[in-house]
Amino acid sequence: MISRFIFIFFILPIACNAENINCKYPSSFVDEQTAKNENIKSIKWEKHLDDDSGEHVKKLSIIFNNKDTAIIEHKYCDMYNFEYTFTTKQQALNKKDIAEQVVYAFKYSKIQPKFKTKLNTIILNALDSQGFDAKNSLSIGLPSDQILYNDNVEYGIEYSPANSNGTAPTLVFYLSIGGI
Repeated sequence: MISRFIFIFFILPIACNAENINCKYPSSFVDEQTAKNENIKSIKWEKHLDDDSGEHVKKLSIIFNNKDTAIIEHKYCDMYNFEYTFTTKQQALNKKDIAEQVVYAFKYSKIQPKFKTKLNTIILNALDSQGFDAKNSLSIGLPSDQILYNDNVEYGIEYSPANSNGTAPTLVFYLSIGGI
């Protein structure tokens, strides 16, 4: 009985905090803030450890009143990875829609590097240089020379248009900080 008491009150808390010892970003790094927008129908937070990497994952799922959805995922321990996936009921997203969605998403990133040029301008220029067409898929890394930050940063966007089997247009914005 006493050994069980010692385990529960002394050993277990130490073991639970051990996951944070080797992490640059501990399990408490991302706080679960509620998305604020009058157009939001529902939100749901989930958290777990990634089985493969051992990193912490906190994911916020948002359903908007118009049935669009957004998933905001924070994955962190040694690095910080932010991913925003937006799926819409619209037929397609134009360049302006994509830039606005990414700027909206970036507000939810726990680490927010500064940019030499406004983020929406960076995105619009990148889409123009790639000959963006809302009917075609696109995956591009965004220019690292536009970032002012003291660690390695990679970021980019992916876009998939609606298709004939009913798949809705999807936009993904990712930001990865740290690593090599």
